[in-house]
Amino acid sequence: MPIDRSKINKEVLENTLKREVWPEVKVIAPPKMGKVRTVYDVGQDRLLLVSSDNLSTHDVVQARQVYGKGENLDAISAFYFKQTQGIIPNHLSRTLGPNAWLTEKAKPILVEMVFRKYLTGSGWKAYEQANGPEEGTDFCGVWLRPGYKKNEMLDRVIFTPTAKGQAKDFSIPEFAGIDPEEDDPKLALDVIRKNYQAFGLRRPEDIDALQEISLRLYQAIHSDLRQKGHLLADTKWEFGYLPDGRLVLIDECVTPDSSRFWSVSEYKFNQAKNEFTVVQDDKQHFRDYIEKLGLHKDKAALARYQMPDEVLIDGIVKYGNIREAITGTQMQITTKPRKQVVLEALAAEGLLV
Repeated sequence: MPIDRSKINKEVLENTLKREVWPEVKVIAPPKMGKVRTVYDVGQDRLLLVSSDNLSTHDVVQARQVYGKGENLDAISAFYFKQTQGIIPNHLSRTLGPNAWLTEKAKPILVEMVFRKYLTGSGWKAYEQANGPEEGTDFCGVWLRPGYKKNEMLDRVIFTPTAKGQAKDFSIPEFAGIDPEEDDPKLALDVIRKNYQAFGLRRPEDIDALQEISLRLYQAIHSDLRQKGHLLADTKWEFGYLPDGRLVLIDECVTPDSSRFWSVSEYKFNQAKNEFTVVQDDKQHFRDYIEKLGLHKDKAALARYQMPDEVLIDGIVKYGNIREAITGTQMQITTKPRKQVVLEALAAEGLLV
């Protein structure tokens, strides 16, 4: 059953989980905060991950949160972690409650494993700017033939990795001419192999193994999503090493924040626009709104901007509906303080002081 948007009132909109550090959690090292999650080292090679409802676009965390976002994304990831355990193990031990995971501690590899089945987003922009439609072009070490239209399905799934961090974080010759402040600079497979240690890889051949594993993940999940009415246009994964040296899938797995989901039934070629039109059920809803206002060009202004209620509600509905389509479960719309709910779950696990 689709999310009932009439239940999302002002009180619900404000009942979000903000990103913060909770002193109540028992830890053996200082917690770390990312753009969305707070990570607590609770000992015995275990991490507690608390996913906030923060919204991050254009590398900026928005001033307002999206109700249920953390819970919905965690539910989707947990579903696909379970579905793909036969391809590669993952770091999730168990879900403790809404927004909270207990995971195995893994040392992250500093490569975002980006895979694309359709030419869209930054891939299309780079292709178009290089006159790819007429001449073809190289993108992240992959040759793209001439003749593609915007949003068209590629001849094959391609691997277009990025570095996890800023260019200045990596002392490699290939980044010498790049703006040191550039976030997640694009890579090519041979650059990763040549500089494998700079990216936290233990062996150069590990990147080849992860590429093969990721392709299998993509094929399995794209097939599952297609049966549920969605195309997986692109996605990204992160991997890491467990203390015993095994490679595992970490972070999240094919969520509306890390992927583009398109409606199967709405995907068709538009002769007038000379492109394939798409209907998206992911974070692009928020990106498009920000870009329409031009706020993506001013990060300071974007960080202060208060997203309107209606735009937030549209996003809440999209996240909730895609979660239900994928997992068969739906979030509860409630005004019970989200932080209280999560802390109660953590207390039941003995994780609070």
